[in-house]
Amino acid sequence: MALKESARLYGECCRSMAQTWGLGFSHIPSWEATNAFIERYDLRSMEAHRDFLTDVWARAKTRLLRQIDHRAHPSSLSAAPRELRAEGFHHRQYAVMSKVLHAQPGSGVLAEPWRALESSARRSLGRAVDAFNFLEDTELAEPAHVHAHKVAALAGGIFGCGIKYRQGTYWDTCPVSLMHSRLGMSVGFTSTRVCSLCGEDLDLCEHLLDVLYEVQVHRSSEGICNACGRLGCSHSDGEMALSYPRPVMGDAQIDEVSLVPRPRDPLARITEVEIDPQLLARSLGAEPSGRSIRCFRCLRPCGGFRSSHDKWGIDSADAAPGGGRT
Repeated sequence: MALKESARLYGECCRSMAQTWGLGFSHIPSWEATNAFIERYDLRSMEAHRDFLTDVWARAKTRLLRQIDHRAHPSSLSAAPRELRAEGFHHRQYAVMSKVLHAQPGSGVLAEPWRALESSARRSLGRAVDAFNFLEDTELAEPAHVHAHKVAALAGGIFGCGIKYRQGTYWDTCPVSLMHSRLGMSVGFTSTRVCSLCGEDLDLCEHLLDVLYEVQVHRSSEGICNACGRLGCSHSDGEMALSYPRPVMGDAQIDEVSLVPRPRDPLARITEVEIDPQLLARSLGAEPSGRSIRCFRCLRPCGGFRSSHDKWGIDSADAAPGGGRT
């Protein structure tokens, strides 16, 4: 399901770029195609990777921005009806009209389609990483892994990625980077099990798990529906609905949290990791000192999966100051 949803969002983003905004499919780079070029022309150094990849994706980004701006702001000269031209409108008058129409070129007319495209790409990336975590030990693991790289390259190449800075520390929050560290969290805890319908101890209440009961719908403080156990469902508060009883955890007491390669919940993964400042300084050639930093790792060929013993950081030439090339 996650892989299918990610593929749908990725396809919608690419189709919108091509069909709605005029960036032909042949002008949208792909992770596989850039990898093939790097291998064919033997680009071995990290700097050569970065220079080639940022150039390829920057040209696509520039072309897309130009197309969006062109289609979102059609020229008043070309759009003027013949009747106006027949009445003696001259070029200077058309130019004045154009300035009025384009008085705010940086307004939402251009920003909205860009945000919509970026949202689709980043949601696709999130679901692609979820899919790999679910499919890790199946025959679909490698297709899911390649797909995650493909979506990450589109998101990073067109819309850009930055390294998060918070409270004096830089953090790796990149979904595809974190996906390559096969560590997750396993929680050891104890809790009670109560009935979803009456809130009593599940082993002592009168409700049977395989019997449907009519209940009045209400939601918990977290917004969870008592009839189906979901957030954002179609049930309305106060209506009557049929529901099976289900166990709900209550009074949970956490005993310990362990880092494991295969957490019971495939999505119980690390979401951010502190980056060694010395590795950043080596990549940038100077201390970052809180500067905005662009990251290019998602554009490069896969560097393999990390074990729990590998040092976490960023490779040389994978980062550059935020004001640099995009």
